[in-house]
Order: sequence, then structure tokens, then C-alpha cells
Amino acid sequence: MIDYNSANTQLIYAGADVWASESHGFQCGIFCASNGLASALWQDYLLVGIENKADFDESFAMLAELAQQASEEILSDELIFTLLLPDDHVAITERSNSVSKWCAGFASGLGIGGVDKKLNLTSEGDEFVRDVVSISRMETTVDEGEDAEVAYFEIVEYLRVGVIFIHRQIHEIQKTNTSREGIVH
Repeated sequence: MIDYNSANTQLIYAGADVWASESHGFQCGIFCASNGLASALWQDYLLVGIENKADFDESFAMLAELAQQASEEILSDELIFTLLLPDDHVAITERSNSVSKWCAGFASGLGIGGVDKKLNLTSEGDEFVRDVVSISRMETTVDEGEDAEVAYFEIVEYLRVGVIFIHRQIHEIQKTNTSREGIVH
């Protein structure tokens, strides 16, 4: 299982222009949109700036493993999906910034993966996507304290469950649309 620090260190060392949290969000967004791992899509966005072939290959392998891990967690019936974020001992401001970056990546992944307004999500699905975009733009300078920790935990839980929900909803809509297209009148 890949942890945030290892992934972030690898990407920074290699010269990638993204954080581990943003990369994970992007991959999750693509997976939710397409139900596939689509390395051709994410490598063009997440590995930009890596010039050294060995660093590129190592980063690609790590991200491929991360994408596989995310897809398995999202598809699990056990609700084991987790966002790739810094550990709880890290300052709340850094963790909040990582959540914001995760959401920016997720929103981009959904769009690049093919989700658009024509998909006709339910009002809850639309609201979740709007919330993700809002969180990606939130102020991330946060005062330490119990209230901030509780708010952070609630946001992360909302996102965790919301990703599973939106994946299921998108693929139910796509399945329904495919079934309708197969009916000959």
C-alpha cells in the first residue's frame, strides 16, 4: 500500500508538477468517470516535467500501483476507500491544503475522464461535484484546534463516501443509457 509521504517524495524528487494528493484525486476522478485505469490519460497530466527516464519510469510505476489500489478500494463492498493525504500528526494547514489539492485533481479527473453536464446526475450527485469544486478553492490556512480537526475529519469522510457514491451513480446512468441505446424501435 502506497502512503502519502512515499508518493509525494517520489513525485517531488522526480520533478513532477503535482502533489501526491492531487495525483490520487485525479486518478480517482478518471476512474469514476471511465471505470478504467486509463494510464494514457493520467500520465500525460501527472508526469509532466519529469525529464529523467529512470525517474519517469519509477514515478509511472508508483502511480500505476496507486491507481490500481484506488480502483480496488472504490469498487470494494467494504467501504475501505481512503484519500491519499498526509498523516494526522501533520499540521492541519498542510492537511487542509492536501484535501484542496485532492479535490482539484478529482474534479479535473472527472472532466478529463468524460463526465459532463449531459450525464444528468441526480441532485445529490450534482451537489457532490459542486462541493468538490468548492473544497478545491477553499482557504487552507487553518488555526490548529479541535474544531478544525473535527471539520477536517467530516470533509474527508464526506469525500470518501461521496467518491464511492458518484462512481456508482455515473456507472448506473451509463449502464441505463447503454441499455436504452440497445433497444430497437
